[in-house]
Amino acid sequence: MAATYIVRQGKNSSAVIFGSGNSSYPTALEGSSANGLGFWMTSAETGSDIRGIYDRLYLTTAAASGEALRAFTSIQNVIASQAHGAHISLSFGTSGSMSGSGIATRSTLHMPSTALPASNVTYSAVQAEIYSDAATSDPTGNLISFFRAVNGGDETGGADVDDDVALFDISGVTIASGNMVAASTTEANYSHSVRVRINGTNYYMMLASAEG
Repeated sequence: MAATYIVRQGKNSSAVIFGSGNSSYPTALEGSSANGLGFWMTSAETGSDIRGIYDRLYLTTAAASGEALRAFTSIQNVIASQAHGAHISLSFGTSGSMSGSGIATRSTLHMPSTALPASNVTYSAVQAEIYSDAATSDPTGNLISFFRAVNGGDETGGADVDDDVALFDISGVTIASGNMVAASTTEANYSHSVRVRINGTNYYMMLASAEG
């Protein structure tokens, strides 16, 4: 029997295809654990590539701009408990594991099959941005950072993770002069530092003003 799908457009929706509410009239969610949209799916397929949600945007005209997905959480003049712009997880059952790679969030920047035009355009697989809304924006001593690494969960399991985990894992590069990673031959070039915070204590990574 063919499935029956019912789609109802929200009264004040500004969406073109499907949606509910807009910035002036957001749809209210009620209940202790309410989800605006919920999809619980399972797959027993082998040798396939299953996606819970697939969202793709094609930009087909010059000077176009767009985003395939934009997730935005706002704290509306209250002191919230916890909030995330987006929370993405990869979890495992008791006997679940991977034969290849298991990555909670993957950002891939595709290089086209031809050389890119020489310009000062910025390309990046990941951009972490702290955006100040006004001149009065001030962290006022709060623990703010561009990246935060947390070894959480069970204390015993976390201790085992601590034995093996690395802050960065870089592969596919060649250590050589002029490359992203080059061997250092002198300490004389170390002229700057970058502050990092480990277990609440500030430390400083040394930076060299020249390679080698």
